[in-house]
Amino acid sequence: MWIILGMALLMVIAWQWHIIRQLRQDLLNSGLNDRLTGLYHRHHLMALAESEINRAQRSNSKVSAMIVDLDYCAKINHQHGHQAGDLALQHVARAANESIRDFDLAGRFSGEEIVLILPNTDEHGACVVAERLRNKVKQSAVMLPDQQQLNISVTIGIATLHEETETIEDLLLAADTALQTAMKAGIDHVHLYQVEAELASPT
Repeated sequence: MWIILGMALLMVIAWQWHIIRQLRQDLLNSGLNDRLTGLYHRHHLMALAESEINRAQRSNSKVSAMIVDLDYCAKINHQHGHQAGDLALQHVARAANESIRDFDLAGRFSGEEIVLILPNTDEHGACVVAERLRNKVKQSAVMLPDQQQLNISVTIGIATLHEETETIEDLLLAADTALQTAMKAGIDHVHLYQVEAELASPT
């Protein structure tokens, strides 16, 4: 009997330690993720992305980055309120998570921008993911608190690691250049950074 009670007590203690460890981990993770979207904070994303860049350079593999911009975010906030803008951004974040692999990275980079880092992904693969995400965002409307349905879209700039993008900052700058090019073409576009074309374009 005492053996049974002792084993039961050990099981209870082990379970309590499991719960404590889980709570500690949840607390740590809560500081790494954006509360609104559940995606990584900018600084944590940058640290993880830098590690991926270093790994890719050592193994001579590809890494792609994309900046996803919620179209007309300011207009949505102005016409429907900031809660609508938050719901729209959450919609984009869910679509992003559903469009990438478990080991890809996703983070909220600014108010209306989400950044994705795709290890082992070349230009073609990144474009496939971007189009998948762009279409997924448009597949369903955002339901607002007043039961209005809000149709939204995103514009995406893509860049892949190459000689001119040796750091994560370089890679994101190239992706942002591609995003600006896409936005000039209108909303709901995807544009891939092309080294020769972008370097030759006037500033």
